[in-house]
Amino acid sequence: MTIFRNLRSWLAIAWILFLVPLLARAQQDIQVIGGTNPYIQIGRGLSWGGIGIGNLNNNFIFHPIDPNEGFCLFLGNNNPSSAHSVTVAVSQSGDPSLNQFNGVQGQWFNVPTVTAFPTSVPANTVVGINYKTTASATIAVSFSGATTQAGSPDTVNVFAVQTNQSSCGNLPVNSVQGPFQQNSTVTLTSQFPLLIGGLTAPGSTSTAQGMHLGTNGNGLLIDGGVCCQAFASGFQSNPAGSFSNFKTANGTSTELETVIDNFSMGFIGAKGVAPGYVANDFLEVATNQFYLTASANPAFTVFGRAVNPAANTTIIHNFDKVNSTVNPAYKRLILSCSAACEIFVNRTSAQGTTCTALTIQNMQLGNGGTVQAANANDVAENACATQPTVTYTFMDVQLGAGATQVIDLTGFVNFHSSTNGAGLSVVENSTVAAGNVSATLEFMEQ
Repeated sequence: MTIFRNLRSWLAIAWILFLVPLLARAQQDIQVIGGTNPYIQIGRGLSWGGIGIGNLNNNFIFHPIDPNEGFCLFLGNNNPSSAHSVTVAVSQSGDPSLNQFNGVQGQWFNVPTVTAFPTSVPANTVVGINYKTTASATIAVSFSGATTQAGSPDTVNVFAVQTNQSSCGNLPVNSVQGPFQQNSTVTLTSQFPLLIGGLTAPGSTSTAQGMHLGTNGNGLLIDGGVCCQAFASGFQSNPAGSFSNFKTANGTSTELETVIDNFSMGFIGAKGVAPGYVANDFLEVATNQFYLTASANPAFTVFGRAVNPAANTTIIHNFDKVNSTVNPAYKRLILSCSAACEIFVNRTSAQGTTCTALTIQNMQLGNGGTVQAANANDVAENACATQPTVTYTFMDVQLGAGATQVIDLTGFVNFHSSTNGAGLSVVENSTVAAGNVSATLEFMEQ
């Protein structure tokens, strides 16, 4: 029996001796005592190429002092002649009792960083890697891929400094810092919700850009080309912008502090831009010769009149036919009666029969070129034997003798259709035995 007991003991010892080298070759979980100090010494004088206690290629686990903190990881290469390459993976957990990484990686979440791995640490140099690990109760820092290199001592010092900043070392300016450095490459998996600026191509791997106006440089850039302040220079015939080019105003590429003029400006035909004015009528824009030629003004007016009209007489009917290529947008309707009258303004779905054609006139009156005619399918008529088909009435206007009424039709638009025509009609509802009823319709073709 004693012989068998001794045999079992020797077998157990043999298995232990066999397993120890296997365990030594795998990354080990090493607890780091952090306490309440934001400065954590993960390891000093750790061998670059080894695994296990006293070596770098392990999982170092610590508990942060504040859930609102991240940390900067510093790697100090003590080797005087050789650089070292290493891959670092940081994981976080909200479980304060979780002190194991090996075998339970599914209980941890990966923490991204802008540093590309493997990263190189030159000889006798310290590098810093920033991580945002907010809402963490436990953090695991895993090192892998480090190997032994020539030079002595071939060791590394590893420290972590807990901080709420997004940079390792001094910030260049007193500014709000996001999670990225300028022009760093950003992948979809590492796009944080906070970017003071944005991405050059959202939805794909692109570069992070600081908030700026314009297309060049950093910060708040202002690109422009006006030589001087517009309000002091009269009309500007060819403005390149509404403010000066501050980027190169001092002969360098440095942006300057400046005050930007902010005031209303509007086009005044061929004269260009004038301050203190904005167009409030789209017909002004439709006839503005700063960007339209004399033969391309899309603003129109049409006039209709009936003498002693009987009841249900059409004064004006503007109709956009099937397959029209324009969309009449109405602006004003001017009604006038020499005797008391009642006028309906209607939406129509078909033209009348045996009507008198009315000519739609362009609002460009001069001789500066061929005056644009209304679209061939945008027509006007009145005095029909059979009146246009009315689908509904949206205005009932009653005027006394000698009265005039101006109606703002802004917002009424007649979108063309390939299957149905539509229009706007002005109809005298009652008989005017001794008097005239007239109407003027102003609109543009969009």
